[in-house]
Amino acid sequence: MDIGIQLGTHLKLEQTLSPQLLQSINILQKNALELETAIKDELESNPLLELDESYSEEEIIEEKSKDKENIDSYDSTSLEDTALVDRGFLDGGEVNYEKLFTDGTRTDDAPFKDLNQNQKEDEEEWDRPIKDNGKSIQDKLRDQLLLWSGTKEQLEQLKLEGVSEKAFRELVEYLIDSVDENGFLKSESMPIQNTDDPFINEIESMLKEEIPLENCSLPVQEAIHVLQGFQPKGIGARNQRECFLMQAYSIPGFSPLAIKILENCYDDLLNLRYGKIGKTLGVSADLVQKAVTSFGVLNPHPGFSLSNSQVHLIAADLKIQEKDGQLKVEAIRSPLQKKLKINQTYKAIINDKNASKSDKDYVRTHLNKALEFMRAMDNRYSTMELVMQSIVKRQKDFFEKGPAFLKPMVLQDIADDINRDVSTVNRVTNGKYVDTPYGIYELKQFFTSGFKQKIKEEVLGSAQVLDAIKNMIGEEDKRKPLSDQNIANKLEEMGMKVARRTVAKYRENILKILPANQRKKLD
Repeated sequence: MDIGIQLGTHLKLEQTLSPQLLQSINILQKNALELETAIKDELESNPLLELDESYSEEEIIEEKSKDKENIDSYDSTSLEDTALVDRGFLDGGEVNYEKLFTDGTRTDDAPFKDLNQNQKEDEEEWDRPIKDNGKSIQDKLRDQLLLWSGTKEQLEQLKLEGVSEKAFRELVEYLIDSVDENGFLKSESMPIQNTDDPFINEIESMLKEEIPLENCSLPVQEAIHVLQGFQPKGIGARNQRECFLMQAYSIPGFSPLAIKILENCYDDLLNLRYGKIGKTLGVSADLVQKAVTSFGVLNPHPGFSLSNSQVHLIAADLKIQEKDGQLKVEAIRSPLQKKLKINQTYKAIINDKNASKSDKDYVRTHLNKALEFMRAMDNRYSTMELVMQSIVKRQKDFFEKGPAFLKPMVLQDIADDINRDVSTVNRVTNGKYVDTPYGIYELKQFFTSGFKQKIKEEVLGSAQVLDAIKNMIGEEDKRKPLSDQNIANKLEEMGMKVARRTVAKYRENILKILPANQRKKLD
């Protein structure tokens, strides 16, 4: 077989994106917090960019008003066009660098108002270092393992099984790595490839429920007991029932009846079959219900107290305000972006006739990059504003009457309205937030499915259905909660034809509400 180098020709279609367009797309899909980081990174990498600390907010307002006449003729209908830099740089034409450097951040390509232009922003707010969030669950459990010291009898028994103290600690560490964020043990959290350790294989079989813990070897059982002895109580449980039992056993004076319910009638407890539990344990339903109230002190997710989960911050990118009886959309510009300008110190190099060609080429290259970056940010704000204006136009009832009046809408509807590609609309709506009179919403929340009503020949928004289901369950008789079919019937009486399966999906997946048998309460 000939495997040498060969020449050949073929035809293929390929779309190549320019670096400017790629940067514009990348900036467009960033949220407000990510954009701040991108600006800081660009400031560090490009010497042609700097922050104008002396440029006051009053001057910004004055410059915007002066540029208003030029702004009116701006056309932002093309993502590709707004991402490109000044044609004078690309085509090799003459450029007035004197005027360019003097202008600083002023551009004729950003026709919006600055929502925060009258509000001073402390620069230290953005330069403050991120506080260390501490150790992970695994690290905190390892710290407890360092403080553990087995009894003499325990270590001797492990030695008889051929396990040294070091090897036993490694077994406990493997279990620690198998603890999830809730504090429960799960299989193969950190899989080990090609392990020949029979105890590790035994642990995995136990976690997969292939063998019960009672049938495991002594080292595996002891490793589980050591982990479950760590704080907080409930850590290292294999399921919710075991987690509750571990906590109940450790609480002095905890209800013995409640412990028996966990031990013998857990499935009935989940389904609130208090009468059946009473018959099984030989007590009244009232005593069962009283014992169940003691479960309120138990923690269903003990890992949360050790969790190092990051707090997700939300910053609004847009704001909706009512002015002169009309809803106005305003893009919230980044405080750093408003101060961004071309570095004046490089002006002398451009104008210096004695400067070398390499120096001038270096400045021009980074100047082009700086302009591309600022144009990409301008495009981001104009595109977001354009998309939000279209959303407001199509969802007018939402902003005037409330969230229950959200109409069905898909991305293609907005894309057709503003003459953009649907992928552009998707980038704008994903991870971007708008401040409305009814709270802060992610833009993608305005896109919902609907139900076509046969009687009225109209499309019903899912938001109305969700609101109706939530109100019904909130007002129901807790002694006789509404089933999914009952809810579907009531919706039909209200003129909303919705299938029972849809009601169940919305109740469980979106509203996070338990089924009727688990919502029932006894007197």
